[in-house]
Amino acid sequence: MTDYSNPACRDPSFVEQRRKKGCVVFRLNLIDLRDKMSFLLVLLLLLAPFHSSAEAPSPVLAQVGNAVTLPLEPWGIPDNIHVNWNFNGGTLFSRNPTASSNTQVPTNWQGRVSLTENFSLHISPVTENDFGTFTCDQHKLVDSKMTTFKLYEVKMPTLPPKLVNDSLTLSCEINHEGFNLVRPTVRWIGPDNKIYHGQTSKNKYTLNLLGVSSNHNGNWICEVNYGAGRKLNAMSNVVIVDLAPSPLDPIYTSDSYSNFPIPCFFSSKISWATVNATGVMGGSWSFTSLNGSAPFVLLKLHLNPYPVWKIPPNTQGWLMESGVKNNDLGVTISRVSINHRGSYTCSLDFSLRTSRRRVQVEVLQVISSAGKNMYEGSTLNLTCTLGHPMPPDLEVNWKSPYGSSLSILSLPHLTELSIPGVRLKDSGRWACELKKNKTVLATATITLKIEKAPVNIWLVVGIIAGILVLILVLAIVIFSIRRRRKVVMHTRRKRRFCCCKNPQPKGFYKT
Repeated sequence: MTDYSNPACRDPSFVEQRRKKGCVVFRLNLIDLRDKMSFLLVLLLLLAPFHSSAEAPSPVLAQVGNAVTLPLEPWGIPDNIHVNWNFNGGTLFSRNPTASSNTQVPTNWQGRVSLTENFSLHISPVTENDFGTFTCDQHKLVDSKMTTFKLYEVKMPTLPPKLVNDSLTLSCEINHEGFNLVRPTVRWIGPDNKIYHGQTSKNKYTLNLLGVSSNHNGNWICEVNYGAGRKLNAMSNVVIVDLAPSPLDPIYTSDSYSNFPIPCFFSSKISWATVNATGVMGGSWSFTSLNGSAPFVLLKLHLNPYPVWKIPPNTQGWLMESGVKNNDLGVTISRVSINHRGSYTCSLDFSLRTSRRRVQVEVLQVISSAGKNMYEGSTLNLTCTLGHPMPPDLEVNWKSPYGSSLSILSLPHLTELSIPGVRLKDSGRWACELKKNKTVLATATITLKIEKAPVNIWLVVGIIAGILVLILVLAIVIFSIRRRRKVVMHTRRKRRFCCCKNPQPKGFYKT
């Protein structure tokens, strides 16, 4: 075997001579050589220190109770990257691409942290203990990248409920100690989607509003822009206690309707505990009739032990007593009559003001001029009325009973209906529908009973008596005539004396 360690063997002339002399040359296997080099490379990676590039902490703002994402820039192929997230020096989350599962998340973070597709850390919801320094160490082979985040808190205090026309002050405070590189810009977005601009004092931003309304009820957003395209929307819910606006149109019902509701609500869904926090002192339902008489109270609101509507003493009301449920202050008419036409006012009394809402109730009624019982052949007169002239935007539609002789006719859209010569099959329920834009507002009905005209027995007796009297008179006349004739005939049968031309005076004469 040739000794290649000898310098003479490495001489070109020696090699040529060796070839001529038949020296054996061993060729190394390229595959074995590659395996050996890979092993040496792995050994060098284990022994050599990692080369890392550190960056300055990147500020991120968050609000307690909301979610936040600590964003990482895409780096490398995700399937080959090891990821380690740390919080204040302690391990938070680790990902090993070759392992079947990730490391266990600490108990206080379980269910709140997760990784996105590019290994950004998502926290939901954020707690008061989550503000601090987060580091993310990513490495693959000999390359590594470390990113540091500093999580700062944005505070928006919870405000007590407000009444309409109260003043409102919102504040947004950023706890950014050491975070002076970029001055944040702040603007406010209200529930009405309008943009507001407030005042700035160091790290505190405020917004003052005078005379709030129900449009200001809801979530207010403090939009903080703090550079590098980063933005935080901190939110605070503002509750404005107010009654919902009065209906623009009256509400309609019909005479004799049972359990008719009269609505009254808060402008938003709030609990009664929230209403109590505003200092509510009581409330009432009052009524004003159509004739303009003075209003009088039908129900009073009792607050303890729980809110309930009750009829005041010595009051004869037609509104039913009921409890207040959530944001519903509505009441119910037990049975509607035409006396219930008018204006109903729902009131809530607070320490400094009173909120009122008015509801106009219209009662539809059908009136028959002849009452509910009629005789066949008489004229039917029906009137559909609200107790006052019908507004021009309302339409009346009549419906006759099933099987009526008028059921196939198109009844006119008039408030007054006149039908001469009704029949027995016209008996039944007549309905009057009140419509607006093809929507039925209310339906009033009346049930008519049509009968044949009854026979008067005294009239029959009178007729018979008259006939008998007439017969009797005729008999008497005939009898009188015949009697007179008999007298005349009897007179004609008596002797008659001769009448001389020269009558002699009475006396004796010589013959």
